[in-house]
Parts: sequence; structure tokens; C-alpha cells
Amino acid sequence: MSDKPYAFNPPDVPKPPPTYSQVSVTDLLPTSKLITLAGQVGLDSNTHKIVDGFDAQVKLAYQNILNALKGAGATPRDIIHVKHFIVKDTGRVGVESEDELTRVWGHHWMEFMDKEADGYRPPDTVLGVAALATREILYECEVWAIVHK
Repeated sequence: MSDKPYAFNPPDVPKPPPTYSQVSVTDLLPTSKLITLAGQVGLDSNTHKIVDGFDAQVKLAYQNILNALKGAGATPRDIIHVKHFIVKDTGRVGVESEDELTRVWGHHWMEFMDKEADGYRPPDTVLGVAALATREILYECEVWAIVHK
């Protein structure tokens, strides 16, 4: 056990710029570790390009989350908190009702968590933002997880 975080880039998650790593693991006790993921987006690890369209970006972001968690020895069932960032220009934030919000991107999240975490629903925060790292990114998802060894 180390008392310092370990940061790395799993091989099947898009390689980030040199300013950050995709995953960080911090041992909390000899029996537990905290895993934090960089915000995952719809970046294709084969083409190194952001996929077109909001829905496609959301789905690929969740696949990248799954791959990053696996690289850290975790699953979506180990998630303790999620932050969803949605660029306001998509028209996807500031919707009129919770039902509408769920239809906009939430159905992809629930489908992902139903398949990968038996319907588990960790706490989350949804933020409408003016922009993300690059112009073409419309959605980003940040995840924290804890694994008990």
C-alpha cells in the first residue's frame, strides 16, 4: 500500500494530453482504494476523434468509463458519485421537467447502469456548462468509485 495516489492511462481508454491521466487510484486503508476518473467524453480511442452527435458522445463516454474502471480493478457498481457536464448549446440543459431531462441523456445512463451495475443508481450532479475542453465536445462524465480489496 502506498500513501500516495497512483495515476495511469488504461490501454483501452483514449490517451489524454500530457496534462493529466485518465485514472487515479488512492489507497484509503489497507482494505480499500479510491478511484477517480478524469471526465470521460465521446473520444474514440482508435481514431482519436470525438464522435459526431450528442447521443453518440454520451454512449461512448460510458464505454470509456467502463474501460477506465476495469483498468483500475473496478466496475460501475463501485461508483460512489457521478458528475454529468452538458454543453448548454446542445439544448439539452435547462429542460422543463425531470421527465424531459431523463429522456435527453438519462436513458443512456440508466441503460448503462442497468447492464453494467444491476440497476444501481449512485448520487449524481448534472451541470449545464458554456463549453468543455474543445468545441466539439458536448458531454463529459466524471466518476468516483471505491473498491474494497
